[in-house]
Amino acid sequence: MSNITKEEIESFTAVLFSKFGLDFTCYESQSLSRRLNRVLFVLKKDTIHDLWAAMLQDHTLIYRFMDELSVGLTSMFRDPQMWSSLRSILYNDYKSRSQFDIWNAGCSTGEEVYTLGIVLKEMGILDSAKITASDMNHTALDIAKNGIYHKVKMIDYEKKFKEYNKFGYFNKYYSIHDDNHVLMNRDLVKNVTYKYHNLITDSFTGKYDFIFCRNVMIYFDAPAKEKLIQKFYDVLKPGGYLITGFFDSMLSDEEKKQFDCKLASLRILKKPEEISVVPVNRITA
Repeated sequence: MSNITKEEIESFTAVLFSKFGLDFTCYESQSLSRRLNRVLFVLKKDTIHDLWAAMLQDHTLIYRFMDELSVGLTSMFRDPQMWSSLRSILYNDYKSRSQFDIWNAGCSTGEEVYTLGIVLKEMGILDSAKITASDMNHTALDIAKNGIYHKVKMIDYEKKFKEYNKFGYFNKYYSIHDDNHVLMNRDLVKNVTYKYHNLITDSFTGKYDFIFCRNVMIYFDAPAKEKLIQKFYDVLKPGGYLITGFFDSMLSDEEKKQFDCKLASLRILKKPEEISVVPVNRITA
């Protein structure tokens, strides 16, 4: 397999946008190059030209291409300290609310969605949460909906869960599916709506108390990250939280001015509460 040149990437992303309306021009170049090389390997193509020729012959190949390009890495209870801090926020500010809204943007295969379900269930507030889980990978979304994971992964997830809650029992949240897989309890996602969504090209709708977008922005260049942060900010409710990943770059100085960054080391950013302005009574002569 030959190395993909910058010119090939620019030409390929241009024709993808022209033919299919898919915009990859804002992806960080080295990250996109690595992912394209992976796609070529998986689809058994030697060059970008070979891949494009195959797409022109079979338009359905674009769906396989998108799934392979957007494969994400995730796990349950990743960064247990963050989840502990989130539990405190939920307990202090949301435990008495009848409803609050959560968006898991770029949910991949759903491990984080089930983690969220466990946290909310243990607090007794799962029924109050309205959750949207989205991704641009159809195959990953199907895995998330089904909630079937390999048994081997449970060893690591159990360890991380114990860091979060050393007195809890992780194995009560899943059952044996077959010799190699487990099935997560369905009640953990009873309030979850799954949907296809491209963070770059699709519109943002709704208003949210929490937005999770963890280790997704590492794939975008600086201008795209700035636009994405602003779009998330706009759909956050006042006092709401944006939770990013430890591999995502920190905010710029200008972006930090928008958020309360007290928990920025845990990648938890708070949108300030709205301040109501009381008009000053003017004394007229």
